[in-house]
Amino acid sequence: MSTTEGGPQVQIQRGSRPSGPGYGRLIAPAVAAVAIIVLILQNTSEDWRFHLFFWWFSLPAALMLVLLLAVGFLIGLLVSVLLRRRRRAQLRRKAAAY
Repeated sequence: MSTTEGGPQVQIQRGSRPSGPGYGRLIAPAVAAVAIIVLILQNTSEDWRFHLFFWWFSLPAALMLVLLLAVGFLIGLLVSVLLRRRRRAQLRRKAAAY
């Protein structure tokens, strides 16, 4: 018979901070989101005019900023997916070589 069977169990708590990468991963995107929102709200009254190939466009600055932000996000997502696929393929090749 073991001496720990009927006895109380003690759990050790290691402070109140969460384990892992911490709040740094949340603070930077939150600050960026606030800056983007402020930028968009400050540019609601202006119109931007631009030329693309043989078309001329005139859009409110806030809408143009939102569109550019969305396009940039999609490009970043696409690059991330492509890099992840390339890395997985490299890891498969290394595993197959062993």
